[in-house]
Amino acid sequence: MTASRITRREFIGRSARALGGAAVGSALIDACARSGPGVATGASSANTVRISNWPLYVDSLTPRLFTRDTGIRTEYVEDVSDNNAYYAKIADPLKQGQSIDRDVVVLTDWMVTRLIRMGYCAPLDDARFPNKTRLVDDFRNVAFDPGRKYSVPWMSGMTGLAYNRALTGRDLTSMRDLFDPAFRGRVTMQTEVRDTLGLILLYQGVAPEHATDAQVAEACALVDRYRRNGQVRAFTGSEYAEDLASGNVAIAIGWSGDIAGLAGDNLDLRFVVPEEGGLLFSDCMFIPVTSHRVPQAMAWMNYVYQPEVSARIVEATEYISPVVGTGAVLAHTDPALASNPLVNPPAELRARLHDFRPLSDDEERRYTEWFYQAMGV
Repeated sequence: MTASRITRREFIGRSARALGGAAVGSALIDACARSGPGVATGASSANTVRISNWPLYVDSLTPRLFTRDTGIRTEYVEDVSDNNAYYAKIADPLKQGQSIDRDVVVLTDWMVTRLIRMGYCAPLDDARFPNKTRLVDDFRNVAFDPGRKYSVPWMSGMTGLAYNRALTGRDLTSMRDLFDPAFRGRVTMQTEVRDTLGLILLYQGVAPEHATDAQVAEACALVDRYRRNGQVRAFTGSEYAEDLASGNVAIAIGWSGDIAGLAGDNLDLRFVVPEEGGLLFSDCMFIPVTSHRVPQAMAWMNYVYQPEVSARIVEATEYISPVVGTGAVLAHTDPALASNPLVNPPAELRARLHDFRPLSDDEERRYTEWFYQAMGV
C-alpha cells in the first residue's frame, strides 16, 4: 500500500539530481551529521531535538536557523523512506515503552492514525505551541485526531488527474476523461488504495469520508472492469510521471507535488482536481510517547508554523503549507509560486478536496485485498 508514496519521493529525488539540485538534500544531511555551530552529532545534550522526516522535504536553512534562534541543538535526519518500514522499526520499542531516539517524526496521516489509536503519540503541549492557532481550518478537526491533540500537518498535497496536454489534445476536467475510450491503454492508476479508490468513489457520487463496505466494493468492481477492458494500462507509483513526460501515458491518477515540481521542465504536464472532487493528503508531525524532550519538540513545531519559515520550506519543496499566512509571505518572496494553485489552493479548490475516512485494521485488510484483486494482483 505504501509503494506509491515511496516511489513518489524517490522520483522527486531523481528529478532534483537531474536538475542539479542534489546539493539541497545532500548538504542538509551533511550539515546535520557534521559537528558545527548548533548542530548535534550525538546523544549527549538534553537540549536537543531529533527529527525524522522524508527526503527532500525541508529547505537547507531551517534546521540551522532554528538552532540559532532558539538555542536548541538540532539533529534533522532524512531517514523515513516508507511508512510501514518506519513503523516496523519503532513499533516494538514503543510497545515496550523504550526510546526510539526521536522527538519529532513525520509520517503520512493514515499511519499517524494507527499510531494514535495504539497510544504511541504523546499529547501536544498547546501552551508551548502558540502558533498552532495558525493551522488552516481544513486541518483543525480531522476525524483521526479531533482538535489536533496529537499531531499537526507538516505539508500536504492533492490527489487528482495528471495528464500530458500534448497527448490528450484538450484540457481535462472530470473523472469521465479517465474512462474516455479515446485514451484506452494510455491510462494509469495508483497502487495506493486510498488515492485510487477515493477518486473512484467521488466519480460514483460517494464521499470517501463516509464510504461503506458496499460502496468500496463497487469502486473496486469498476477498477476491475476498466483493467479488464484495457482502458487502464498499469497500476503504478511515481513512475507515472516519467511515463507522462515521455509520452507513454496520457492520463494518470497522480499527485500535485509531482506535477508542480516537474511542470517547469515540461509545460505539457498538467494537474487538475476533477469536478467531482479530489483528495487531500497530509504528512503529519507527532511526538513519540517515549520522548523525554517534549519542550524541544514543541519548540520545533512552533518554529516551523511561522509563516515566513513555512514559506521558505514551500519554496524548497513545492507542497501545500498548513500554516495561515504562508501565501502572503510567498506573494512577496516568490509571486509565481504564490499564484500556483497546486501550492496555494484557493478557497474554491480547497472546498472540493476530501479525506478518506480512517480505517480499522480489519477494514484496512479487506479493502486492500479487494483492491489488489481488482488490480489483478
